[in-house]
Amino acid sequence: MKAGKVTKNLHLQEALLEEIHHLVDRPMRLMVACGTQNRAILKYGLRQLLPERIDLVAGPGCSVCVMPAGHIDAFVKVGMQPNVITAACEDLLRVPGSNESLGSIWKKGARVEIISSPMDALDIARREPDFTVVYPAVGFEATAPSVAETILEAARLGIENFCVIPSIRLLPPTIDVLMMDPDLNIRGLLCSDHINTISDTEAYTELAKRHNLSCYIAGFEPVEILEGILSLVKQIRRGESVFDDTSAFIYSSDDNKKARKMVSEVFFAVDTDWRGLGTIEQSGFVIRDELSLYDATKRFNVRFKEGQESCMCQCNAIISGRGLPPDCPAFGMVCTPQSPIGPCMISDEGICSSYFKYNVQGNRAVA
Repeated sequence: MKAGKVTKNLHLQEALLEEIHHLVDRPMRLMVACGTQNRAILKYGLRQLLPERIDLVAGPGCSVCVMPAGHIDAFVKVGMQPNVITAACEDLLRVPGSNESLGSIWKKGARVEIISSPMDALDIARREPDFTVVYPAVGFEATAPSVAETILEAARLGIENFCVIPSIRLLPPTIDVLMMDPDLNIRGLLCSDHINTISDTEAYTELAKRHNLSCYIAGFEPVEILEGILSLVKQIRRGESVFDDTSAFIYSSDDNKKARKMVSEVFFAVDTDWRGLGTIEQSGFVIRDELSLYDATKRFNVRFKEGQESCMCQCNAIISGRGLPPDCPAFGMVCTPQSPIGPCMISDEGICSSYFKYNVQGNRAVA
């Protein structure tokens, strides 16, 4: 970034902070659901720059962090089958199931490949026709179009040694459940502009009305995040319950239509388990029966069962806005990025990992 632009952004950041300090006249509890935004807030030390009356809590916005142990158990079970290659993102390898992880079975001889996209998994299937390549599809609704596109491409090309374990979750139904808890007292919700790729923004408009909630879409830079917080502060002062997406990245309507069409052709919503939150209605995607060839749960007859979570970990409370990493007695002691216990420390998008990196090591942010 050029020096002139950096200076301009710093001046704008200072102006936004000054206005936020001027306008905050009451306690305001805001949920930052997105793991990437939480990481940016800590990286740039925004917490200690905001008024003390603004209380920022994390939400369920890290797809690895909300993964139940039972889903990891299913990934492990399939990954241990003969002639199977599991193609997964690196973060997922270290998340523990009840007894094993994808990383631990890899060390024991299972075939595991680290990839960055579902198309990478399909490419492996092309190169390895004697193996069945299984892709654990972990993510939120914004990841669904790329997974759907890959499944449709496999069907178009007639590639039969590729399949997906669907574990995609939908944020709006889950935020809806969390907002029903009056003890949380969330007044504002900061969303990332990822939701514009597939999520129906009307769902967030309904959330705002139903829970007397102020909502705003923001990007990931400090200025964008502060603009979002300022908008939430203004909405709360005015007593508004709206969904403000004026600063969101605008995706073309054609791209949105294409993404929605692919997702509807491949997936439908069902009740789904979330780590620490239980089963939430219509909060996850599964693959349609007409594409069952590409559904690894059907190909390998695997079901998601309840798994055993670590009793030392308080990730459940942290991802539901009921606590912050320093509240967990394991944080920074027995749970570190080098020896993580819970998924919020394992994933780079996890709030515990961000707290440790920018708070404990760098002293750039405070709880």
